[in-house]
Amino acid sequence: MTDAPFTRDPSAMAASDAPRYDPRALLNSQPVIITVIDPVTHKAVFQNSSSLSKFGDISNQSCHEKIAGCAAPCEFCKMPDAVAQQHPTASEVPLPNDEYLLVQWAPVATEEGAVHVVETITDITAYKRQQSQTEQLVKRLSDTNRELLHTNEQLRDQSSRDSLTGLFNHSYFQQALTQMCARSARSARPLSLLFIDLDNFKNINDTYGHAAGDQVLKEMGWLLDSHQAARRLARAGDIAARYGGEEFALILPDTSMEGALSAAERVRHRVTTLLLLPELAPLAKRDLSLTCSIGVASFPIHATNASGLVAAADAAVYVAKRSGKNCVRMATPVTPKPLVRS
Repeated sequence: MTDAPFTRDPSAMAASDAPRYDPRALLNSQPVIITVIDPVTHKAVFQNSSSLSKFGDISNQSCHEKIAGCAAPCEFCKMPDAVAQQHPTASEVPLPNDEYLLVQWAPVATEEGAVHVVETITDITAYKRQQSQTEQLVKRLSDTNRELLHTNEQLRDQSSRDSLTGLFNHSYFQQALTQMCARSARSARPLSLLFIDLDNFKNINDTYGHAAGDQVLKEMGWLLDSHQAARRLARAGDIAARYGGEEFALILPDTSMEGALSAAERVRHRVTTLLLLPELAPLAKRDLSLTCSIGVASFPIHATNASGLVAAADAAVYVAKRSGKNCVRMATPVTPKPLVRS
């Protein structure tokens, strides 16, 4: 290999003043492994000091046998591409000992007009391990964020749920009803509300104990929960809540007064069948009947806002109680305000 001049600033330095370097000395000064290869024969024609230290003298021996230990040109070798494209190519090569090498090939013309390839090998194990650690850390952070989001969702859900029945609690019911009344007013779509009060529930607690009463409330939660697909009583868009004590509320969006009455009758009937459940078998054996009284109110027929709808449905429940219980009663329509003062 012949010497070639290298200058610090060729445009500013006269040719006679340009420093001259031994190309071999330049290549030997590099810590990376440099091997010049004849792409036709795949034989090494030059090695820098780092290459000699790593592989020993492999002059006129095939690079794939002495460097990579392959009987034939390696699968990862892109030396032919570098020659064909006259452009540098590269491959990251994983080793069996969990180390990584970056192998690069760059074509270079000899003074005789032949094309050789400068192959450089850089140990990138530390970089790849750091990259792997970073990816693992990012994955752990992503997993932790997902867990936190899931936990926050659970906490939000728990804060809006009644712990005994699993239904929405009173606070959530009030917020949801206010929002749904406003939506109904904007869209001119009907909205109905059922108030469901278990009849003689105090007698169940007093006679059979609070554990039995709690079990009845749990089964009411199961009955009204719209996520219990096996029961098919409430729709997916309906909102069931434990209003307080043995009183429950069921918000029915897009439901007219007639549809709400029909839904209320279905609920009333299903409540009478709850004692058939295995969980309530001890109560069924004691000749106990389980019934409820239901008040129905529809927006905007019976009220013009959420609080008015609650008051109307609650008043209808008391009418049902005074009518003998185990029945459904409709609220009294709101009296329209006169357009002109008398």
